[in-house]
This record gives sequence, structure tokens and C-alpha cells, in this order.
Amino acid sequence: MSAQHAQPQRRPAAKQTGGSPLGRWLERTDAPRAPYLQALVAVAAATGVGFLLFDLVDLANLVMVFLVAVVLVAARLGKGPSVLAAVAAVAAFVYFFVPHYNSFVLADLAYLPTFLTMLAVGLVVATLTARLRDEALATDARERRSLALYELSRDLTAADDRHAVAAVAERHVQRVRGGRCWLVFDHDDTLAACGSAAAPPLGDDDAAARSVRGAREEHVPPHWATPLVFGGECIGALVCDEASGQPGPAERQLLASFANTLAIAWHRLIVEEQANAARQSVEQERLRNVLLSSVSHDLRTPLASITGAVTTLLDGSAPLDEATRRDLMESIRDDADALERQVRNMLDLTRLESGSIAAAREMHSLEEIVGCALAMAGAALADRPVQVSLPADLPLLHLDADLMARLLVNLLENACRHTPAGSPIRIAADLHGNRLQVAVEDRGPGVPPGEREAVFAKFHRGTGAQHQLGAGLGLAICRAIASLHGGTVRVDDRPGGGARFVVDLTHVPVLAVPTESAEAAAPEATP
Repeated sequence: MSAQHAQPQRRPAAKQTGGSPLGRWLERTDAPRAPYLQALVAVAAATGVGFLLFDLVDLANLVMVFLVAVVLVAARLGKGPSVLAAVAAVAAFVYFFVPHYNSFVLADLAYLPTFLTMLAVGLVVATLTARLRDEALATDARERRSLALYELSRDLTAADDRHAVAAVAERHVQRVRGGRCWLVFDHDDTLAACGSAAAPPLGDDDAAARSVRGAREEHVPPHWATPLVFGGECIGALVCDEASGQPGPAERQLLASFANTLAIAWHRLIVEEQANAARQSVEQERLRNVLLSSVSHDLRTPLASITGAVTTLLDGSAPLDEATRRDLMESIRDDADALERQVRNMLDLTRLESGSIAAAREMHSLEEIVGCALAMAGAALADRPVQVSLPADLPLLHLDADLMARLLVNLLENACRHTPAGSPIRIAADLHGNRLQVAVEDRGPGVPPGEREAVFAKFHRGTGAQHQLGAGLGLAICRAIASLHGGTVRVDDRPGGGARFVVDLTHVPVLAVPTESAEAAAPEATP
């Protein structure tokens, strides 16, 4: 399809991009058909008007009718047709309205200066009007181009990935010229197409490849490629097909501006990806260092204690009494339990985050789960009064009993670790419809507002826990287990002082048969 035939198809799309009313009026004749014939038709129309006014006005006023025709032709059709209209207007005026009529022979030579002046004025008016028309069209084109670039830049600010950038580019190119377009990017010397339209296979000698290699516009039918250049480096190309004709000079300039804006947006995505990769690398390095620190301290310390105790037991040079031997054996047992607990936490968190653990939900009594958790945390709670407050009509709950017991154990051990020895702990539950809340409350220093989210991060150890065993994984495991059940864990201030860790499970199926209540599943003490 030729550019001349495609031009009328592109005008409706161009109108959508803005422009002044004068510019749109002029643009409708930007590429008129048979402009010189239209100029002669305009002069013929002026001649017809002259016949109607011939008996009513003098010749000087008839000259104005022909000058108006010349101005209209210059405004609508340009300089060439307006010059022809000026000459034809003088000829028609002389032939039809000056004696001798219907002849170019002048009855009086006094008319000759008038005719020459009319011709000169017509040519000047035609030239100036045509120049004004060109300037108006250029101004309107610049306005539409600026508006199109603004809208493209605005939409690109919301594009957060490469496919979004390609979709924005396709939408805006179709608005200004129609047809399909797509983006081709150079990634490690390999070209890849990106766009919602079905891009044709890329070849070694197509428009996109040649444009990227040469960093210049390339036309290989049926495609037109404009390079995306940023910082002197060609990172891709904007490729358009010729379904709407080859782009003209104005469209090529607009496509080049589009390509520059798209190159900036694409480079921004590359920089963001590199920054994200760098942040992830830094975070991974931080977690690696924290893990190594945890392994070197929290695992090596009990191992050293176990080694020392075993060495003392095996050393026969100094006899040990039964009490000392028993203390050493208990120390070995406690350190081994601490090692097993930390390794289990690391493995469990890894399995929870990887999704390899699924909640094996069955109908369970929360009273039994709490009792199991208290038994598992019995060593840590040995010197603690614990109060358990459960509703008398609490029904059976559809939960994974093992995981929920593990969650409560971690919360209880966390409370013991961060509160003074002998301070009380309270476990309370509340059920409203299908929303279950289980709270573990202590009388410790509480959690500062600025740390209430950080305490659930992996390897985070709160204030006052730096010299205690533990890798900082307990609360992270609690959040992962709650999330596996479709719930959350948060920490609030407890009225009267202390922290209140709340497990909020908003959609827990229940069995409508209440269980018998046991107000205390462990020794009670009022805090």
C-alpha cells in the first residue's frame, strides 16, 4: 500500500492526539487530491459569483471576490495551487468582466496597471497565506507530538515490567499511525521480541536486526525499525509494519522521539532489576552472615559445653562423686536439647517457606492443643506460673494440632526468654463466629512499637536476647504456621504492662458440638 493511499487512514488516529481546531481544519487538506484542479474550480466559482454581482458592484469590488478565492486556495491547498489561482483569477477577470468582453483584448490600456497590481497582490497574498498555513500546520504538528510524548511518558511511569512497556508502546503507536508494532531488545547479543501483538520470527537481516546492529533507522519491507538508543548504546528497536503505509518524515520524527522515551523507560527497568538483584544479594549475604554467626555461637557453644562435660566424665584422673556426675549428664542433656531445638527450627522454617509442609487439618480441641504445648515447653516453664483461660463452650476446631502446638511452644519459649524469671504467663482464647484468637501474654518489658513487625523476621533477636541461645527463628516460624492456616500473628501491649502475642485465625471451621471446658490445663496463678 502506498503512502498516499495510507495517509487518509492515519488521519483519524492523529486527530485523537489533540491539536488546535485550525490545525485540524488545515490538516484535512494536507495531502489533497488534484489540488491544481481544485484551484481552477475555486476560480470558476469566484467567476460565477462575479456574474451575479456584475450589475450590482463596480470592477474594483469584483477584484476582491477573486482575491478571496486566492486566499482560500492558499489556505487550503498550498503555495503552488494558490499561484495558479492568482494567475487564473486575473485571466478570468480580464476575459469576462473587462471590455472587450469574452476577449483578452483591452478596450482601454488604463486597465493594464490594475491588472498587474491585481496579479502582484494575488501572488503576494497567495505566498503569505501559504506560508501562514505551513506554519500553522507545523505548530499543530508540534503540539500533537508534544501531547503524544507526554501521554507516552505518563503511561510509562506506571509500567513496572517489560511487557507493560511493550503494551504501552503498541497502544500509543497505534494511536498516531495505526498498524501493529512491537519492541525488540538486545539481551546478551540475542534479539528477543516483546509485545502483545504476534511478532514475526526474527531473522539476521530483517529491519530489527539491522537497526540494532547499525543503531539507525532501517526499512526492510514490510517492516520499519527505529533504534532504541540510551547512553550511546543501542539496546533494541521499535518495529512497525506497513499496514498503514510507510511513515512520512513527521511520523518518522515522532517514532524516533517515542524510541528515545522507550529507551529511557527500558533502561530504568534494567537499572531497577539490577538494583533489586543487588539488594537481594546484600540480603542473602546478610542472612548468610547471620546464619554463620548463629551456627558459630548458638551451635558451637552447646557443643563446646557437651564436649567439656563428656571429657570430664571420661577423664579418670580425678574421681567424680555421684552428684557431680549427674550434673554433668543433665548439662549434656540440656545442651543437646538446645541443639536439637535450633536445628529443628531452621529445618522447619525452611520447609514452611518452601511449601513442602501442608497443614494436616483435623477436628481438634484447643484445650488439648494448649495442654500439649505446655507439656512440650515444660522445661522452660518450670519456674513460671501459667494461667490458661479458655471459653467454656469452645467447639472443636479444624486445625493441624502438631503445628498449632508448635506455634504455642515457640510463643511460650519466647515469653520465657524475654521476661524476668518467675514472672507469670497467661494463655487466653476467644472465638467469634469463625474467627479464633489465641493470645500468649506476659509481664515483661513489652515490645517497642518500632520493632513489632521486625520481631517476626528471620534471625531477628530482640533487645535483651543478644547473649541468650537461639537463632531468632521462633517468631518467624509462628508467622509461617499462622499463614499456613490463613491467619496472622501480631504483638500488642498488654494492659498493665507486658507483651501480648495474638494468633488471629479468621476462617476456622468449627464443629457445632462444644467440648467440656477445663479452665486450667496447667498450674494457675493470677498475674
